[in-house]
This record gives sequence, C-alpha cells and structure tokens, in this order.
Amino acid sequence: MGNLVFIENYMHQYKYINILKENLKISAQKLGIQNTFKLYQDNDPKHTALSVLLWLLHNCPKVIKTPPYSLDLNPIENVWHELEKITRKHDISSKEQRKTALTEE
Repeated sequence: MGNLVFIENYMHQYKYINILKENLKISAQKLGIQNTFKLYQDNDPKHTALSVLLWLLHNCPKVIKTPPYSLDLNPIENVWHELEKITRKHDISSKEQRKTALTEE
C-alpha cells in the first residue's frame, strides 16, 4: 500500500490533485514500482474532472479507466473492511487515536 492520507472535510478535485502530487510518486517509489505502476480510480467526479485528467496526463504513466456504469470493483473497499475489523481491538475514543490505530495497522 502507498501512503495513508487523512482527509479533513470535503474532498474536491483540487484537494485530490494535491494528494496525488504529494503522495503518488513517493508511494510508487517506496513500493519499488515507480516506473511500472498503474493508477486505478473509479468514475467519481473528482477523478474525472478536467484539471485532474490534465494533471494525470502529464504526471502518471498509466491510468486504468473503468466503464461509466461499472459495478463497484474498487479493491480499496476490501482493505477498508479489513482495517475496520482490525482496529476494533483498539480502545479508540478520539480522532487522533483512530488515526494512530489506522496508521499502525
């Protein structure tokens, strides 16, 4: 997995671009896949915004496109489910404790 980024408030296309700028290449480098990775994203409006598409065109070697009405094939949902199960064993009573538990796991 790449870097875990915590998002405060609403996620929009410009926040998404900033996350990509700050994390995409670093995560690929940490994983040793900097020249071979493929970015998978669904058809969320922030992923398909023109500004995002232009940024990806110049900064991402390969983007996997999904059909417009595809089923929910997003593999990250399985990861979130597993993280939720694992973090239940922690005694979490604040947002900071949740962030710490998620980062540790």
